[in-house]
Amino acid sequence: MPTAASPAATAPGRLRRLGCAAAIVVLLGSAAMAPYSLPSAFAADGDPGGTTAAPAAEQQVRTAEAASGLAIDLSVEAAAEQSASTTGGDEESPKDALYTLEQFMFSGAVAWGGYKFTFYSEQVLPGPGLQIPGRHVNAAGYVSDEDGYIVLAGDAPKGTVYETPFGYPGKIYDRGTVGNHLDVYIR
Repeated sequence: MPTAASPAATAPGRLRRLGCAAAIVVLLGSAAMAPYSLPSAFAADGDPGGTTAAPAAEQQVRTAEAASGLAIDLSVEAAAEQSASTTGGDEESPKDALYTLEQFMFSGAVAWGGYKFTFYSEQVLPGPGLQIPGRHVNAAGYVSDEDGYIVLAGDAPKGTVYETPFGYPGKIYDRGTVGNHLDVYIR
């Protein structure tokens, strides 16, 4: 003989169905909004398809120190001004770079040639003790030496040269990573 289900017996089932429905609504809402949020992250003036990076002047990183008035300006214009005022700022931007500095910064890490490239800014970690001859910020925004090598940190012997996907070869001047992980020193 069938009995009526008690409210206590159906509550977990209702909660489970309600949780599933909520998860589906969130998933579908995220999927529906994704086409609107991703192009706006890449949209540039006059680029309705959103296929190029946003203007570099709009790209700034704010840190906890920003609340106290310190902000890190990672715009291309700031690098151009800085490289023009330092030695060696007359280098041309690389034509064969697989990644621009902006693309590199947006992704946070690049896997290429069996290596993982990450970056750190000289504005956060000035590193005057690195003793880089002819140290300057090149036209693309990378900290470079007098020979045009971009500055890398890794566990290989100092002076070891690596090819990079950024249009310039890199040279080890610092420590801080191990194995196939290389840090690239940027403006």
